[in-house]
Amino acid sequence: MVDEKHCYAGKMLRVNLSTGKTTTEPTETYAERFLGGRGINQWILYRETKPDIQPFDPANPIIFGAGVLVGTPALGACRYSVDSRNVLTGGVGSANSGGHFGPELKFAGYDHVVIEGRAPKPYYVLISDDDVEIKNANDLWGKTTWETEDDIRNELGDDDIQIASIGPAGENLVRSACIINNGARAAGRCGLGAVMGSKNLKAVAVRGTGEVSVAQPEKFMQLIEELWEKVLSTDEMRLYEQYGTTLIPGKNNEISANPVRNFQDGYWEKASNLNAEELKEKYTVRRLSCFGCLVACSHWLRVPSGKFKGIEGEGLEANSIKNFGYKLDVDYWPAIIQAHMLCSQYGLDVDNTAGSIAWATECCQRGILTKEDTDGLELEWGNHEVILDLIKEIAFRQGFGALLAEGSKRAAERIGRGSEKYAMHLKGQDLYEVLRTATGWAIGAILSPIGGGHLRGAPAFEFYGKVTPEEGERYYGVHTAGDRKAYEGKAKLVIFMENFKAIVDSLGICYHMTWWRSPYLAGPRDLAGLFAAATGRAITAERLMEIGERIHNVEKAFNVRVGMTRKDDRPPERFFDEPIRSGPAKGERLDREKFEEVLDEYYDLREWDKRTGLPARARLEKLGLGQAADELQDLGKIQK
Repeated sequence: MVDEKHCYAGKMLRVNLSTGKTTTEPTETYAERFLGGRGINQWILYRETKPDIQPFDPANPIIFGAGVLVGTPALGACRYSVDSRNVLTGGVGSANSGGHFGPELKFAGYDHVVIEGRAPKPYYVLISDDDVEIKNANDLWGKTTWETEDDIRNELGDDDIQIASIGPAGENLVRSACIINNGARAAGRCGLGAVMGSKNLKAVAVRGTGEVSVAQPEKFMQLIEELWEKVLSTDEMRLYEQYGTTLIPGKNNEISANPVRNFQDGYWEKASNLNAEELKEKYTVRRLSCFGCLVACSHWLRVPSGKFKGIEGEGLEANSIKNFGYKLDVDYWPAIIQAHMLCSQYGLDVDNTAGSIAWATECCQRGILTKEDTDGLELEWGNHEVILDLIKEIAFRQGFGALLAEGSKRAAERIGRGSEKYAMHLKGQDLYEVLRTATGWAIGAILSPIGGGHLRGAPAFEFYGKVTPEEGERYYGVHTAGDRKAYEGKAKLVIFMENFKAIVDSLGICYHMTWWRSPYLAGPRDLAGLFAAATGRAITAERLMEIGERIHNVEKAFNVRVGMTRKDDRPPERFFDEPIRSGPAKGERLDREKFEEVLDEYYDLREWDKRTGLPARARLEKLGLGQAADELQDLGKIQK
């Protein structure tokens, strides 16, 4: 049983927008088996969303969940998850964000908020401790996320209220729409901003005056101090403090690991023009942090001169640099900063937005699309003016942007003419991850239940070559863990990372503080110690990893239930057929035969049928998922 007094707020809020009714229920109903955050969200989503419920149906819930440790001083304990049916893939949808929204939800007394139904007109949900209101948002509809945050705070006279909102993209049901809090923190991927838009839900605003207590304060603080000392003493984290993720694209270029011109290459000859040191010296005003974090990896940027003079805001990460720089061939910092800020304001996921633009640009390059198709726009690599115009068109579903608002897969299906070949997506979601230079990373991204995404089973440390065989065996149980070219052992590594990342998301810890990034940071035993001291509930690292496996299998069951099989666990053919053209990794590509062998091993280790990808009843039952096993059995979607 969960002691409501320790770490957990103790209750969940349910809001039905169709009826205006709100209710609560105890968190402990779910916590023993699924911890919190993403884990509980996913079980509610599976249990309450039947296969025939589509992403924009009122009955499709959207669930906000703060991780178990969120609101405590634990390192990076600020993150919340948002889960619903995926607008792009039709399968499971999940996003994660930092900042201050998650902790405020806990301070208000809630671990999770489950929202269902559809409001008759625009509303936002206001949570102020025990008071919950569904408030008119007519005056907010059509406004950006930045304007929405300002207006709600002004209306309520409270600068400390925390707001997760959608912009015009979500209102217009753009499939790449995301949810933004604190102006720059994105719950991206999966189109969950469009799910909010389909419900006429503009925002969720939270203000709490409570606190999060822990069972063993002295021990908890001792563990935290020891972990911070370990984390902050690493050379890697010292660099991360200064630059955040903005160093990553340049470092990746050293092994041809970038999505150059829609993944036509991995090495970008213009990389030196996007120097992270120049970004820091010329455009960075100050550093910022998420709740309770000592690293302060985010930066407030301002363009000091030129045609974009005065553009400013927070949150430029490696994703935006790779997407609007490398992927679209733009080597001009102010334009990339502006593209990022527009996505934050409009509520657009940068990966999916840039992916659809890159598909269209390559189709123009190859003569598949013409100016007649693009409403007269000149789509050429490096043309940042057109890119900025398209971002707005996508957000408002105007002109050619209305097609791109569907994502590259659906856009290509509508256009035809062989354009499908150049839609770089996984399961229907546009691709950000490179797949030819690091095998574990590639396999982890390809197998991700949400359709692409490196924040499931893809190990970031693999790129850097710093994990020795001895360390790989010691920490991950795989001696080839740090060998980016190796296929041997990578099935086991990806499974470890999938189970581990499920724990990280369910506890609400920033993944940059964990073994996902480096074995010298926080691992399963560290997290088990924090959890035990915080909740008063003893748990082993092995038990935590088993819960992580359970969560991952729930997501798998959701996808199987809607018809996904092994055929959906495949990358675009480009990554098999076209080797990297230039740079240090010239000639590298995915080996088709070895890839299939790793998939066979992965399915065997997971106890999923390697022909179909369907799970086995025995394994689901062992994980305590008998309900899912019964349902899949009834649907004829269980391993025979």
